[in-house]
Amino acid sequence: MTGHENTGFRGMRFGVVGLAFLAVLLDGFDSASLSFVLPSLARHWGVASAGFTPAVVLTNIGVVLGYLASGRLAVRLGLRRMLITGTVLFAAGSLATALVLPLQSLTALSAVRLSTGLGLGVVLPGAVSLATAHHPAGQRQTVSVTVTLGLAFGGTVAGVFGGSLLASVGATGVFWIGGGLPLLLAVVMGRWLPAAPVSVTTDSTAAAARVGALFAPGLRAATLLLWSFAFLVFIASYTLQSWVPTLLTGYGFSASQAPIGLAFLSFGGVIGGVVLLLLAARKGITFALMVMPAIGAVSMVVAATVGTDHTALLLALAGSGAGVTAGQIGQLTLAVAMYSPATRTSGVGWAAALGRVGSIVGPATAGVLLALSLPGDEIVLLTAIPVVVAAVSAAVLWRLPRAAGDVARKERDVVGR
Repeated sequence: MTGHENTGFRGMRFGVVGLAFLAVLLDGFDSASLSFVLPSLARHWGVASAGFTPAVVLTNIGVVLGYLASGRLAVRLGLRRMLITGTVLFAAGSLATALVLPLQSLTALSAVRLSTGLGLGVVLPGAVSLATAHHPAGQRQTVSVTVTLGLAFGGTVAGVFGGSLLASVGATGVFWIGGGLPLLLAVVMGRWLPAAPVSVTTDSTAAAARVGALFAPGLRAATLLLWSFAFLVFIASYTLQSWVPTLLTGYGFSASQAPIGLAFLSFGGVIGGVVLLLLAARKGITFALMVMPAIGAVSMVVAATVGTDHTALLLALAGSGAGVTAGQIGQLTLAVAMYSPATRTSGVGWAAALGRVGSIVGPATAGVLLALSLPGDEIVLLTAIPVVVAAVSAAVLWRLPRAAGDVARKERDVVGR
């Protein structure tokens, strides 16, 4: 390959990562948008914040369904078309959300959020699989972390600009923006995004897309532990993401100030993703998945006990975001390392789906606790429990391959190249 051709090939790779990252960033922005508009909606609609629990939960149910369908969709549509389709679908859902908000109907809002979630669920596994497919094995861990960090960046953007957006364009305007930008991105992807390499496409058979392929000898125990880890860490992550602005109003923050908590949580997630990458490069991804959730759990305990010190609370939320977001990113990175190209989209999709089951359980439980008038600090403290158990699951996964063989060796090969 000539120098000019090699430069063009590298540029194409960077372009794929960039577009995949932007798709996931807008995914993260949409997921956070409902969270930071909830206090405002509750006030204007005259509805208790807990009344929006069905909308939050149905969004996550839609995401789970999208994740579970991603392996089959990759076979039928190809990774490129699947990613573009998912982006268009969640863009349409966000625009539909903007249309139904003036109706002040919880039923209509919940219905459109379910359809939005379907698109969101297709985007992440498609983006990660397509981006990593264009890179050699030694770069896939870095690419996976980079693309998945888009979720944290999207949440950070939502948190930083959420208050000003609410003040300037209102809740409806937030969703017009959240729908218009991904539609524009879909047009750009349709023009510039390349398909997956032929070797990946031809290997992605219907058989490999089945969930049973994830339980092949040498993978069964690792898959179950990965799913357990994802479920537990997502309980905490999405409880915080969905309810932090609402919880902060109980700490004395106004509805316009509350989104800053989401910004600290998400920015901490960005820092956590960078630390995860550095730690994984030195010690391995499973070791990193023990350490980072432990940091998150300690930070949650601090957040629950600092009282009315707003600065300390926001810094503790940043530490919580670093730990739980690193866990979210890390479980997908481990899935990329564990599974072959033929099963990777299903592996990433199912791991994310099991995580998103946690994202249904966590926010739903928190909504019930809010309805029962449990204080916000106690909800945060309870949220630390699944994070501790997730760290224990990662420890078992870290030790397991030393006896059973295969997964840790594949992971070390990826990290060490």
